[in-house]
Amino acid sequence: MNRLVYSLICLVVLFFGLSAYASTLSERQYRLLEKAQELVAEESYQEALEETQDAADDWDAGLGLVLILQLRGQVYQMLDLPEKTLKSYERALSLDVLEGTRRSALASAVAQLYLIDSQPAKARDVLIPALQAPAGDGLNHASQAYVIVAISYQTQERWRESLPWLVQAEKYATSIPENWLAMRAAAEFQTSDFAAAEVTMKRLTERAPDKRNYWVQLAAAQQFQDKQAEQLVSLEIAHQRGLLFGSSEELLMIQLQAAQNMPARAARNLERRIADQTSAESDIANELRLLSAYQRQARDLAAAAKTMVSDDVASVNEAIQLAMMDGDCQLVKRLSEANIRRLEGVTMISVAQCELNDNDTAGAREWFQRAGEKADSAVIASQWLTYLSDLQKAGLR
Repeated sequence: MNRLVYSLICLVVLFFGLSAYASTLSERQYRLLEKAQELVAEESYQEALEETQDAADDWDAGLGLVLILQLRGQVYQMLDLPEKTLKSYERALSLDVLEGTRRSALASAVAQLYLIDSQPAKARDVLIPALQAPAGDGLNHASQAYVIVAISYQTQERWRESLPWLVQAEKYATSIPENWLAMRAAAEFQTSDFAAAEVTMKRLTERAPDKRNYWVQLAAAQQFQDKQAEQLVSLEIAHQRGLLFGSSEELLMIQLQAAQNMPARAARNLERRIADQTSAESDIANELRLLSAYQRQARDLAAAAKTMVSDDVASVNEAIQLAMMDGDCQLVKRLSEANIRRLEGVTMISVAQCELNDNDTAGAREWFQRAGEKADSAVIASQWLTYLSDLQKAGLR
């Protein structure tokens, strides 16, 4: 683990106001610490280290030495000297002078340094005992410290063990940072507790409704529970917020709409997606087939027929059959005239029947004649031509 830890956790403030210790420090200790603090405030870090060196070497174990070591640790930290920072803090902690929240604050600082050095087990060894000890009358340990323990587990992918620490952190926190909830959701997903993950992801979408990934993960948690209706609602909200356009999640939303008996809505969204050319070119053919299926499911046969006209011969012929079923002879004629060389014989028979429905005997005869040249429709075309001839002789056509 590296310094990215600091993006997840806040630095623990270790050095409390000197006035809190005035009654337990000697005059000499108090004055030295006061002067050192002034040097730190002036960013005179080297002078502060020089001023406190003798005290760090010579003072007896006690609160004064602990405060000197903490101050020196902070200075080393400001100078970006992590090894010296850790050494100073560890020594202060080993004196066993601090108790309650003051000890857990110092232990938190040491644990953070161990995390930066990729030593999560050592971080826990230092911090957990401090958190398990009483915090003090009417006090709680800092919620941030529990998050540090959780991070130490998550860096080792020990997701289940991290969860109780995150729950405890929320219990003591006055406000819950977004990244804590993200850590909790990650652990819940990793432990397959999808019901809990759904609850946490809902909290995240409320916190940051324009973050696409939160809606996608919420929908995923619902999918793992076979909650299709809820999953669809989550995806539709994200879509309405403009977070899914052109994505695979948008296509999933469309498929769920069809599965939830909303084919017309699915068709509209898919038609818009194709028109916007947000899909990869290789996926357009598949999406056109889906669109045609949804249009047929919605009983919009004419629209389905138009969609199906492509470079695929079978699609052209099926499209004309759909237009026939919808009684749209004008569409049948347009499609057939534009694709004469691609039509099957049985399709030509259908076109001819459409011409008859429009009382165009000459047009019907022309299509029957074309169908007669196709092996799959020669016999039935001949029968129709004979029938038309008989009608003409009888004066009925």
